[in-house]
Amino acid sequence: MKYIGVMSGTSCDGIDVACLEVSDNGFTALATSAFPYAESLRQRLLDVISKQPKTAAFFNQLDADLGQAYGEAVTSMMQQQGWSSEDIQCIGLHGQTIDHQPNTNTWQIGSPQHVAAITGIDVIADFRTQDVVMGGQGAPLAPAFHQALFATDSCRVVLNLGGIANITVIQGGDLLGFDTGPANCLMDAWAGEHLGELCDRGGQWAAQGKVLDALLQRMLQDPYFSQQPPKSTGRELFNSTWLAQQISQEPPSSAVDVQATLAALTCHSVVDAIQKHVPGVEEVLVCGGGVHNLHLMNLLQKTLDVPVTSTAEFGVDPDAIEALLMAWLACAHDQGVITDLRSVTGTQIPHRYGIRYQANSNRHSG
Repeated sequence: MKYIGVMSGTSCDGIDVACLEVSDNGFTALATSAFPYAESLRQRLLDVISKQPKTAAFFNQLDADLGQAYGEAVTSMMQQQGWSSEDIQCIGLHGQTIDHQPNTNTWQIGSPQHVAAITGIDVIADFRTQDVVMGGQGAPLAPAFHQALFATDSCRVVLNLGGIANITVIQGGDLLGFDTGPANCLMDAWAGEHLGELCDRGGQWAAQGKVLDALLQRMLQDPYFSQQPPKSTGRELFNSTWLAQQISQEPPSSAVDVQATLAALTCHSVVDAIQKHVPGVEEVLVCGGGVHNLHLMNLLQKTLDVPVTSTAEFGVDPDAIEALLMAWLACAHDQGVITDLRSVTGTQIPHRYGIRYQANSNRHSG
């Protein structure tokens, strides 16, 4: 059976679509595609995430437009592969997080009803809310999938470098995972402001600067970094306003030095989390967009006294793992599987993640 996963993460750069084929022998990634957001759509999302006041009509239209974009992305990949709606069991849709307050709620938009109508395929969505209602953080959800992909008898960490960084600790049958802090979100925002680019490609700009130790230590004093897991975070905390507050206490003379310091912040916060919670780590597998930041990868390798490698070395596309996660969670829901993330999110009860939105009353009911 084929399941499609759709993911748009905290980097807010676009839509990742992946297809997972599931059989009695396990699962295999069949296809992956990436679709950048139209600039107008991306800017509206960034406006919302930065908490600019908007009307209910604005959110309503944005929800529908995102659903349309997701549906078109899925349809495009299916056409590329020569698949029809009857070839796909269901779609796992994450949506775009626009607010994450785990003590209250978490909010992802991008209408699953629109996606179901456009594709003619049932959609499983809203994977996080029930976790929060049951006392969890609602994030990260990837660790159970990381364990299924990279299980080992040794002590292994899977590091996802998206907008936010999160780690999964795989040690025998035990599982631990949490957000460590910013990965690319602050670096991308700073590069956008000073380079006019979506990101600092390869970390080339950051590599030209010098780390501002006082600024780095000030940023590392944020209470989030010393908070015990389970914990999760997002752009609600680590955003341009947060960075401006840190910089205002001692304005730097060079923008490139700030970028170098932000790369160091990601590295230090990740390494501190690993050294504190996984002292016996033997290797680190990296996925997410940050795997392409060679400067950051070099910093991690120099700071961690263990191999730091892309998940590509293990046959898994580092850019597709979160979309594959959505397909995997959709499969779990479709097959009635109860997923236990108590040790990761802090949810009180293992449960069936997601809600089904039917394309019509006659297909894939359950």
